[in-house]
Amino acid sequence: MINIGIEPLIAHFFVFYFAVVSAITPPVALASYAAAGISGDNPMGTSVASFKIGLAAFIVPFMFFYSPAMLMEGSAMQILRVGLTATLGIVLLSGMVQKWFFGPVNLPQRLVMLVGAMFLIYGGIYTDIAGLAIGTVLFIMQRKQHGGKGKATASAA
Repeated sequence: MINIGIEPLIAHFFVFYFAVVSAITPPVALASYAAAGISGDNPMGTSVASFKIGLAAFIVPFMFFYSPAMLMEGSAMQILRVGLTATLGIVLLSGMVQKWFFGPVNLPQRLVMLVGAMFLIYGGIYTDIAGLAIGTVLFIMQRKQHGGKGKATASAA
């Protein structure tokens, strides 16, 4: 990777990150197989479930290439902006994969979530603004659809 022009810090973090994530994804999935053994569940089913849950984590190392501020290279404002928008992008991507964002999400909303997540993950200022707008609209839609549902209520004993 360094020979093709990737900065050494980014290349090393990229490889290190994927080495860590291999603990939850097939075919290695050592953590998933250990969890299946403890719970008595099917090891392959557990590793597939952990893959779905951790799918958004596979995007993070690629974000290092587009936004070196994720590795604390840049001004404080760049680091703050990239950290915030990347986090929101991963939240949207995770919600899209899990079909849940303050409530159940239908297919058209999931597609919009994917677009918003990709805009936020890419790291440009204009894509960040578009992604934030999409995320805000989705948030408002979900709160209107599912606003009162799922809240904890106190009951008299």
